Amino acid sequence: MFTLDGKLKFITIDQEYLKALNAQCSEVYYKAKGYESKPYVGILINEGNRQYVIPLSSAKDKHKSWKNVNQECYLVYEYVSKTKMGTNDIWVQETAGDDVKHILSIIDIKKMIPVKKGVYNIVNINKDTSDSEDVAKYKDLLNKEYVFCLKIINDLIAKANKLYDGQMRSGKVKKFCCDFKALEQVCNTYKI
Repeated sequence: MFTLDGKLKFITIDQEYLKALNAQCSEVYYKAKGYESKPYVGILINEGNRQYVIPLSSAKDKHKSWKNVNQECYLVYEYVSKTKMGTNDIWVQETAGDDVKHILSIIDIKKMIPVKKGVYNIVNINKDTSDSEDVAKYKDLLNKEYVFCLKIINDLIAKANKLYDGQMRSGKVKKFCCDFKALEQVCNTYKI
């Protein structure tokens, strides 16, 4: 049964490791370029000696029609004034008035992957006076996502347990879901 490993952490994962996982299961989030600093919600959940990470994915237009939560994912969002929305922001007008639901990202449980020490690094989300404007803005986003995750952590872990246990028990991999058993074999044999 998965449990939280200490405090909630955001991490980055080694590009070569993601590539190896993706070669085994195409559902693993991986792109040949631009994933070097891809943040994952570092909910390092453990089952025995096994660690898993549930990825955080950028909001896209298709997410506007999604429910806030289902068995396999969460929308990470905040309510803000429509006047604060930029041209690339993803948002939905839910009620009359000025406030809109600003979708920050998606926590995609069905895409969780096994990790081990040496293939990931913890992301520093603490603001620093030496941060560039872009870094400060990015850390602000990560902090909003972190606070949101803290509120749902127990439910998130329960959903991860249900999905993982169901797949391991039945041997059936749901559509668009990572193949946990196959990925664990890659993790076990991956040389750091």
